Amino acid sequence: MEKNVIMGKNLCFEPIKEKIYPFLINWLNDPDIIKFLDDFECKLTLKKIKEIYPLHSIDTKNMLFTIIEKNTKQPIGICGLQKIDNNKKNSLLRIIIGDKKYWNGITALESEKFLLKFAFNKLKLNKVYSIINVNNKGQILLIERLGMKKDGILKNHFIQNGKYIDASLYSILSSEFKYF
Repeated sequence: MEKNVIMGKNLCFEPIKEKIYPFLINWLNDPDIIKFLDDFECKLTLKKIKEIYPLHSIDTKNMLFTIIEKNTKQPIGICGLQKIDNNKKNSLLRIIIGDKKYWNGITALESEKFLLKFAFNKLKLNKVYSIINVNNKGQILLIERLGMKKDGILKNHFIQNGKYIDASLYSILSSEFKYF
């Protein structure tokens, strides 16, 4: 593995590279994977995917990673911290597990623990928040397991199939995060 790769227990996290784009095209056009995403993130062309997920997507405002399964070395999703605000010391947590074999919650849990540790230890952020489709019960249970607390409902926040959908706003402070 190269030097920009961060090793987890079962996963590796590397900056976005060209090899992830064919996976993203498949994932972001799969009805099962996109059922909780906003319409603007779905059924995208390669050009649009490259705009949203640029190569080496690490800068002062966004840090996006490809999730790689250690044994197979295959990309299985993407995750990251977006809208990083270094003045307010907060960021938005995002994740898409594209390989359905890894929808057991374990992969998302390890990925989100990695992001929280990275946010609080490396970036010295005070708060990480997540905006989740209210119908995505699995993701809500997962972030609650990580210690995130519900801050409220964002009315009509997402558009899915041309209809407005509410979102739940969750957050966790660095002082609340348990490093388990």
